[in-house]
Amino acid sequence: MSATGTSHRGSPYAQELITHLQPYSVTRKTGRGEQLDLQVNHQSMCYLVIEGTVAIYRRSDNMLLSTAKAPAVFGVANLTDIFFDDYLKTVTPCLIGTLPTDQLNEIIKDKALWGLISKHLMFMYNRLYNNIMPRGAPTAYEMIRQQLMLLMNEDEIFRKSITVERYIRDKTQLSRSGVMRILADLKAGGYVEMEGGKLIKINKLPAKY
Repeated sequence: MSATGTSHRGSPYAQELITHLQPYSVTRKTGRGEQLDLQVNHQSMCYLVIEGTVAIYRRSDNMLLSTAKAPAVFGVANLTDIFFDDYLKTVTPCLIGTLPTDQLNEIIKDKALWGLISKHLMFMYNRLYNNIMPRGAPTAYEMIRQQLMLLMNEDEIFRKSITVERYIRDKTQLSRSGVMRILADLKAGGYVEMEGGKLIKINKLPAKY
């Protein structure tokens, strides 16, 4: 996952990690909309997204944090005692490899992968800090404007699977009425084009509302 506005892009270290870890994982095909928990029966899990696209949610408030397109790796941060109890949802049918982080820990030691793991974690932390965590106290419109631009840069399959209103509310927790009012104004002003509630095109978004 990388530069601002390209939230579906994965870590450049993910494919190399998958190459090392896939032979030890249980691999299966999933349907669309399946939930993958980072903790199962008090055991933390690592997921290898080999094919497809997933969305990452924060469990505490079900906020949509990001999306990621294969290749991607999740659950590596749970190698420590600081557990992230988030969950993934498959946006498209996926090919997923699963292994417990206890096993992951042993593989990393045996294969001397700590350098690769560290690069991957630093990349993910940098993206979280710079692209996902809110800065200051933006207005409702500023939040909606930012999410519209992020949605436009999402994978097309994902963008066509979710309404603009749902995407924005899942990522901001703004009220439905407030989001719908601003979206209606933007559509009426010709700033955005939507069809069936889905985002088709952004023409030009005003800096202020």
